[in-house]
Amino acid sequence: MKEQVTDISKVLQDMTAEMRLMRETIDQQYAEIAKLNRNIEALNHQIRKKDEENARLKERLSKYEKPKKNSSNSSTPPSKESMKDEIVRRTKSLRKPSGKKPGGQAGHDGHKLSCSPSPDEIIDDMPNYCTNCGETLADAERVLDYVGMLVNQSKTT
Repeated sequence: MKEQVTDISKVLQDMTAEMRLMRETIDQQYAEIAKLNRNIEALNHQIRKKDEENARLKERLSKYEKPKKNSSNSSTPPSKESMKDEIVRRTKSLRKPSGKKPGGQAGHDGHKLSCSPSPDEIIDDMPNYCTNCGETLADAERVLDYVGMLVNQSKTT
């Protein structure tokens, strides 16, 4: 009987040692599982952020792939547009307001052409013939009329 008790004691010691090893293995596996679960949660968080960003980008892209139709980008006549769309289309401008009043700004001198007090050259441009009858005007006198036109006093046509 003593042998049986010794055998049972040895078996129990072996089982205890085996259970200790199993517990160590289970603890290691539990730590590994916890680490993997943390990694999975981090990856799921990244996937959710990517999905949200993907949805935002798809929404932005849809404006360019399928823009709303109006008279300027389709064959629809302007009379078929809604009043709101027509007002937006006609008043929409890409220019940003500067805050300044329109026209010449205060303090700006401006630029203009001015007459020179002493010209370099004076050209007397006078016709050589009458525009009505075609006769020569070489020996005719010049007199300014009330509208500033040259008239021929010596020859009347």
